Amino acid sequence: MATFAQATSDPKQIETIVITGTRTAKLLNDSPVLVEVIDGDTIAKLSQGTMATALNYIPGIVVKRSVKDGYNIQMQGFDGDHVLVLVDGQPLISPTGSSTDLDQIPVSNIAQIEVIRGAASVMYGSSAMGGVINIITKKSKESAFKIDYDMSQYQGNAIKNGDVNHTFKLNVAQDIAGWFSQINVLYIDDQGYDYDTTTVSQDAASVAKTLLTLSSNKDFEHINTRVKYQWLDDNKQRDSSKIPGQSEIIFYQTKVKQQQFELNLSSLKGTTAPWQLNGRYVSHQEVSGQSNSIRDTDIELIELNGQKVFQLANLEVVSGAVIHADKLDQTKPVDRITEIDNESRESAELFVQGNWAKDSYQILAGMRSQYDSDFGWHNALRLSMMKKSTLGQSTLQWRAGFGQSYRVPNLKERFYSFDHSALGYMVLGNKALTPETADSINASLTFNTSIFDKRVDLRSDISVHYTKTDNLIYSVIDTQKSAQSGLSIYQYQNISQATMRGFDISTELTFNQWQMQLNYSYLTSEDQQQQRLLSRPRQQIKFNVNVDIAYDIELIVYAVYQTDEAIADSYQGVENNEFTTVNAIFNQAINDNLSWRLSIDNLFDEHKNASSARQNLFDARPVSSRTISAGISYQF
Repeated sequence: MATFAQATSDPKQIETIVITGTRTAKLLNDSPVLVEVIDGDTIAKLSQGTMATALNYIPGIVVKRSVKDGYNIQMQGFDGDHVLVLVDGQPLISPTGSSTDLDQIPVSNIAQIEVIRGAASVMYGSSAMGGVINIITKKSKESAFKIDYDMSQYQGNAIKNGDVNHTFKLNVAQDIAGWFSQINVLYIDDQGYDYDTTTVSQDAASVAKTLLTLSSNKDFEHINTRVKYQWLDDNKQRDSSKIPGQSEIIFYQTKVKQQQFELNLSSLKGTTAPWQLNGRYVSHQEVSGQSNSIRDTDIELIELNGQKVFQLANLEVVSGAVIHADKLDQTKPVDRITEIDNESRESAELFVQGNWAKDSYQILAGMRSQYDSDFGWHNALRLSMMKKSTLGQSTLQWRAGFGQSYRVPNLKERFYSFDHSALGYMVLGNKALTPETADSINASLTFNTSIFDKRVDLRSDISVHYTKTDNLIYSVIDTQKSAQSGLSIYQYQNISQATMRGFDISTELTFNQWQMQLNYSYLTSEDQQQQRLLSRPRQQIKFNVNVDIAYDIELIVYAVYQTDEAIADSYQGVENNEFTTVNAIFNQAINDNLSWRLSIDNLFDEHKNASSARQNLFDARPVSSRTISAGISYQF
């Protein structure tokens, strides 16, 4: 049964290897930093397309759908701009440094996802103030040929009766002239949905997405060489309004074309002082806006980073450096207006971290320095400790840490002008923004044991966190401009101080045929006037159960409950401030080659009221739809 990979009280069971907490391979039970792990088989069953659904399964992560039909995340009160998403330990660089859209990350070829919560700037730099999500891809060198196909339909909310969505995935791996090469293809054709077909406006965009990844690697005498190319074509369109007295429909659209080239050099396994060097180039072109007011955005990014590991008796030292540069241009071709003219930024970073490990305890300490072309020097320190104890057949792990973090304003926050009037809002950049800094304290207690004569494994975690930030970058509504324009107009501002504090409690039971996990998260986030920060739920409960049924059928049911978001003064009232979504997935392996699946997303069709925005009422429920999906996979 696919489950959360974790420590176990059974010494005969092989434990999961993780790398995110220290940037080096560690047994999960020996990681000085608390790491949540979800394995690749579970990811593939939870989501047939992109990462949004899979991450909503993991405790402590809040997944939010954006008004542009993408998905962002929150961790420990920090939004997606402050949570760094990695692929194989390397930043999945989002254009202009802003939050990564989970809807542009495929779930194919993933071995596991590792999540650490809390300040991680020392090892991962700017944007890692709230935590890190590391997507680990499969490294097997066995030939493969796998095809996946899924079809789905929105129930009761389809734009046209009979609309069907299609998702196709292809994975091919083969040794060619000594180079082990892989091709991964993801294609999504989604018709979108609408709660009220009598109105012009559409609630969810139609999507046509293609993502192609080509990679190849070869071992030479002392070096592994890996090259990778990724191409993304993502088109979204949503009807928004009609010009009075005319038949023309105004629609909002986003067209993204992105190319990424990577080169990775690393020492072979078994090297006493392993090292790696990575280089990448990203070109991103985006056309977005209302059909009568289109905006063109061009982004280029170059990054070179490397690290080396030294082993000195009980001390492991990781050191590295990063050189980064990006550029942004933005125009409105219809009006012949240049909004952003070749703005750029460059940075250089150095980091070092030492991990002192003994049988029953570990100490982790490190520092990072960054020089930014616009904002000068920034530094961060980190100190973590882990203590293990044995209580009969049970184990107890205590982890605690203090970390500093920082984030330099990205080009979007400084220069962008998001005129999304068709969606009811505008977001304005602010050239006067200054860098953010934070001090964070995290502590956790993990208990593992076996009960009922070792027939059941029990794992319990409790973790607490406290963060104090200075100059937190936050979009603040301009009430005067909003009243004059009839839109919600926001501008990025620095909040002089803000605090975020809370705790997570998680319990997991693993039986022979089924597994259950229950997680509760509590968060309070306030600015210097003790006003709550918006868009952050105070409480979240996640529950999941995995059951092995007869005939190799597996049932996964998971539910998410969120409540008590802070409500902006601009709303006239509250439609709803709590919701529960429930999802169910059936999987069956017919044989070693063939499997099928059936899933129902948002079982009770919990979604935002279509009239809430028109009445200016707050509605915390997601833009979602009950969806029935069926799929098949064949491994040649």
